[in-house]
Amino acid sequence: MAILLAGALFILMTLGALWGQSRAPDDSMSSIAWIYASALVAQTPVIIVYAFLRKRCGSRRIAVISCTTFVVFVPMAFAVAGVLHWAFSKIGIEPPTNLGHETLIELSGSNWTTSAWIVVLCATVGAGIVEEVLYRGLILPTFTAVMSGSTAWGAIVATSIFFAAMHIGTSSPSAIAGLFVLSIGLCWARVKSGGVLAPIVIHILFNALNIAIVYSTNL
Repeated sequence: MAILLAGALFILMTLGALWGQSRAPDDSMSSIAWIYASALVAQTPVIIVYAFLRKRCGSRRIAVISCTTFVVFVPMAFAVAGVLHWAFSKIGIEPPTNLGHETLIELSGSNWTTSAWIVVLCATVGAGIVEEVLYRGLILPTFTAVMSGSTAWGAIVATSIFFAAMHIGTSSPSAIAGLFVLSIGLCWARVKSGGVLAPIVIHILFNALNIAIVYSTNL
């Protein structure tokens, strides 16, 4: 069931993004808003099904685990990405800009238009919910069942590698390394809390923090 739901999320995301792309005007931010929003709406039925199937498996200690994970792993993710970006930019692998994701680059040159608000909401709340259901709610348990290890760490590392690899093409190499570290924390929060609510909260706050940094440095 987890594999079917994960596959459905990927397929619906692709179909939604393609439909949004066909509806997108020439303006860059409006195009991103159409693509992101269409993909998110298309994936909503799967999120609802997942929530229905998981309704008896509630999360525990959400606040404590969310705060602990955020305080420990978010600074680690920023530190890894920052150090690697400095090194990669010195040897010419990455440009000097410290914006590691194409969405952040687009937002950095945008005003607070309706399209920008849609992109921000999709990139924070939307991505936080959908990606956590996909990676921590569906893929992590699948890797755990397949690997059958004495601990969950093998599945956590495998999930984090997959999560980071899926950002190739939209994120810089240093940002991808930071996302791997973040994913380790998100998987840990999933295991410790027993559900995806804690990872969702952390993911939303992490993405919102990145966007806030972009806008605060471009005031």
